[in-house]
Amino acid sequence: MLVLALARVYLGPLNEGIHLKGHTPFFANTRQNDTTSFLSFLSKKNLKDETQMTKTKTKRHDSDTHHKSARRPHTTRTRTRTRTLHGRMKKTQLDETERKKFRPLCSKEHAKTVWLARYYCKEDEEKLEKISMLDSYDDANFLFHIRTKENKEGNHEKKKAKKFILKFHNGVDSMEPNARLLDCHEFAMRWLSRFNICTSSVVHTNSGASRFDWTDSHSSTNNDHNNNNNNNNINDSIEKKNQKTHAVKVLRYVEGTLLIDVVNSLVEKPEEQKAFWRRVGEFVGIISETFLRWNPENPSIEEEAKTLYCTLATRESLWDVRNFEDVRMFLDALKSKGEGLIKDKNAIEQVFEWYEEHVNSIRNDTAKLRLSVIHNDLNESNVLVTASDWEERVNNDSIDVLNDFACIDFGDICISWTVIEIATAMAYCALATPNAPLESCEKMLEGVAMTFTLNEHEIKVLPVLLMSRVATSLVMGLYSHHFKADDTVSDNNEEKDKEEEFQDNTAYLLKSQQTGWNILKAFVQETPEKLATAYAGIFGYI
Repeated sequence: MLVLALARVYLGPLNEGIHLKGHTPFFANTRQNDTTSFLSFLSKKNLKDETQMTKTKTKRHDSDTHHKSARRPHTTRTRTRTRTLHGRMKKTQLDETERKKFRPLCSKEHAKTVWLARYYCKEDEEKLEKISMLDSYDDANFLFHIRTKENKEGNHEKKKAKKFILKFHNGVDSMEPNARLLDCHEFAMRWLSRFNICTSSVVHTNSGASRFDWTDSHSSTNNDHNNNNNNNNINDSIEKKNQKTHAVKVLRYVEGTLLIDVVNSLVEKPEEQKAFWRRVGEFVGIISETFLRWNPENPSIEEEAKTLYCTLATRESLWDVRNFEDVRMFLDALKSKGEGLIKDKNAIEQVFEWYEEHVNSIRNDTAKLRLSVIHNDLNESNVLVTASDWEERVNNDSIDVLNDFACIDFGDICISWTVIEIATAMAYCALATPNAPLESCEKMLEGVAMTFTLNEHEIKVLPVLLMSRVATSLVMGLYSHHFKADDTVSDNNEEKDKEEEFQDNTAYLLKSQQTGWNILKAFVQETPEKLATAYAGIFGYI
């Protein structure tokens, strides 16, 4: 019975590929053999006698040791790893599996219903022209194209086009205490805007709320946040099976060109591409410096900022590279499916080993590894170039970093090591330029150094953290495809039809998988010491 219970928690609906937040497709139905194989993995390969595991001691103070190391006996390593698997799943691991089960199942019609009930304004004579479904990691996002009559000039009506993002949050994020983190997302946008960094903003409902809760028709609460006076009655089912509440909000659409599209336009212009990556690095540095000011010890910040900082400090995420060793469980699950799934097992095992050697020895020393708020997902789709004449600006290297860049999607925001912001951005820089990942990362770091400074200890661990982020993306992408939750399968034809409405970008993600392993191998071959020496030179330490 314990094994069965564990399996239900572990298995989550996902698709194959690197998980770039904002780019994950809807999840396919579970096959019975997936469940069977994972049960077998738990029962035959990794579950040890409980009495043996309780006797196992570990010297690690922050997390269990999972990786191969010549310094640790094999039996101890195994018992430590399986201790986590056996009914004591870490919060980061549980969060990652649970949010796959509680991803909102909603269609364009659901989104339209919400818009008309909560945001439509007759006085503006709005016309809903188009609704598009956007890719999302574990939420559901819709792009609304609205045309509004503004005023009349003579006999001619002037019309203005507006765009908005309507977001259904994952059920895990929508429930307390996690729901309080949504306030942090909203404040983060206001905080960056305060320092003239372009980002999105929340659109309030007709009743003045920043967001509201929406469950299915059988248990609907429809509670507005920031406003308790709500008379709207929305009776529609989003998730009949799981009966989960989903926080809903609308964000202003930020006009701009995705970073990845700009980079791809420069494939045949390597010098212009290098110069562009330096500008991106400047922007990442500015964001890092700005978030560093959001600190309770800063006497100039308001009480709201201090309170939300403390709230944010409670978050634990698998995508926070501080928790990289928790990825080991998912890697082991993949190994149970066959060694052929891991394209380069030596490379990824090497990253785990380097992580313990270089990172764990100083992980709790805040004088060496600073803590701060970080965006934690400055990937090639969450950074935008807002200049309408961006092609000319890029070619002439005349990008205005503050005025011509924007960042979006704060779903992974957390308090972590400051250097992780840089490492994550560099990881996605490498993935965006597979033909020259090492060189592109150096150019980005040159830009970072123009607006932000890393200390020597942060530089030393930077290469390992970069590799850890790439490894996390690879492992979780493969795990996502090969382990799917049995309880997401519905016998209801209506529900199955609803699921088919979600976009599937598996082909794109598979392509990223292929290049991702090559990129990881390229960095591993360089070694952390060699890379850290080069990075130290950029900041003038050598």
